[in-house]
Amino acid sequence: MTQEPAPGDRLPPAGWYPQGDQERWWNGSSWSDSFRPLAPGAPGVPSYGQPGYGQPYYAAPQQKSNVGRNVLLGCALVLVLMIAGCGVGIAVLASRVDDTVNDDTPGGPDNPLSITEGEAFSVAGFDYGDGWEVTADELGDADVTGLRVTNDRSDSDSAFVEIRLLLGTAVNATLTCTSGTVEVGATAVLDCTSFDDLPVSWDRITIQDSF
Repeated sequence: MTQEPAPGDRLPPAGWYPQGDQERWWNGSSWSDSFRPLAPGAPGVPSYGQPGYGQPYYAAPQQKSNVGRNVLLGCALVLVLMIAGCGVGIAVLASRVDDTVNDDTPGGPDNPLSITEGEAFSVAGFDYGDGWEVTADELGDADVTGLRVTNDRSDSDSAFVEIRLLLGTAVNATLTCTSGTVEVGATAVLDCTSFDDLPVSWDRITIQDSF
């Protein structure tokens, strides 16, 4: 007579187990159709629960694999990152295009603006007042005094410009003029310096943003 294991018992290993006057092969999870005569002096029922005839134990159901779900989640994450990267790239490209346009505006880094000594002029929302003068500092270097700028831009900003004194196509002196941060609607006086001597003559003055 077979003994049915109690719930929670460990499944017995594969082997021959007595059933009536013969032995039947248990493959570790279910009964096979293999029988053999009961060996003389065969031991009795094992100490562990022998699986009952016709009702063998079944292995626990295999855990469902999450590989497919994980692959889909990974693909979705990559797609999101690609879209975000494209957005950043487009923004950077648009900014560079805008910068290129600004570089070509009159007075921009790539398009010097011709100005007349003492007269007012404007460069990209910075309004420079009249009354300024090209002169020499105490060392004889070229200098510009009285150059004032009013910020008519949408945000606070600072002036960083280059003024050149030319004779024909030759640059006789270069000056760098800067201001601190100028709030919207405020006016500041630029400080100009040069390492070039004040030339004897020039026939044109240009100004351009340094960057």
